Amino acid sequence: MATPETYVPWVKKDGFTDLTPVPQDDAPNCLVPIAYDEMYRDCMDTFRALVAKGEKSERTLEVTQWIIRLNPGHYSVWKYRADTLLALQSSMTDELDLLDQLVKFHLKSYQVWQHRRTIVLALDDPSRELDFTAKALAIDAKNYHTWAYRQWALCHFHSDRSGPGSARASPEERQRVWDGELSYVDGLLESDIRNNSAWNHRFFVAFESGNGGDAGQRELRYVREKLALSPNNPSAWNYLRGILTRLSLPLSSLSAFVTPLALNTPASMPSSEPPVSESAELPAYLAIEFLADAAAEEARGSGREKEERERKAKEAAELFRSLVEYDPIRREYWRFSARQAEASVAMVA
Repeated sequence: MATPETYVPWVKKDGFTDLTPVPQDDAPNCLVPIAYDEMYRDCMDTFRALVAKGEKSERTLEVTQWIIRLNPGHYSVWKYRADTLLALQSSMTDELDLLDQLVKFHLKSYQVWQHRRTIVLALDDPSRELDFTAKALAIDAKNYHTWAYRQWALCHFHSDRSGPGSARASPEERQRVWDGELSYVDGLLESDIRNNSAWNHRFFVAFESGNGGDAGQRELRYVREKLALSPNNPSAWNYLRGILTRLSLPLSSLSAFVTPLALNTPASMPSSEPPVSESAELPAYLAIEFLADAAAEEARGSGREKEERERKAKEAAELFRSLVEYDPIRREYWRFSARQAEASVAMVA
């Protein structure tokens, strides 16, 4: 692009001399006018002239490309550009090539991603999208817009539930794509086991996409293997809790696995469980919290003798209070949780 020193106003360029720029219509005596860069001001004045004529042409595409490079968050310009591309039946492949360049510089601009979605829908071809989003995630592995777009592409084109593209793929091909997602996420977690976005995507693939197969026991094993490596990883503990909720299993069903992590007794881990890494930081205070929540859950449960519920409530309270040592910043929260556990017995009829 031109620099301010070499920039030529649009009305002085060949093919634009017939346009009369339309300035921004600020309020009379505007108190705080926006100090637009002159290059950007000229581009927008020219764009408004084109919009006023309802013009969708090659020069419209030229002007809008300048603007989105200067301001990739201008959704009105993106929308008019998309309408122009569709009206002219322009090469959507060329537009994807342009977006390949732009998105990596503007990963957090949802307008860029929305435009890409429009173009891919017009092409009805998702063949570039998984590789493209993988490259974008290699730049920023936790970018929300990239993950949301990847999930949209998977659901729209590789699901038997929606999307015109899904009709072209065989069930075997669709399953191959979804199985590949699990391998892809596993690679991300190998690189960064605390990547909460990757954990979230794995849960989406395994449980919410409808394509995870018999995911329950497989994912329980997987997350336990990761916790045995890094037992103070909040993302993995949240994933574990999500699985148990999905399978309607109590927290106490995993006490045998969690207890050695909480008590720093890795040698007592049952042989059926993944071995604890020698580099694991123990005791894991998140494991203590898990056991405290499990005991509190049992204390609230109906169908138990009051004496048993009182014992569980006391156990939960003691565990919560012990967390003050490991997480003193939230000491008042842990004390509050202890009081709630003790009071829970009286709440159960």
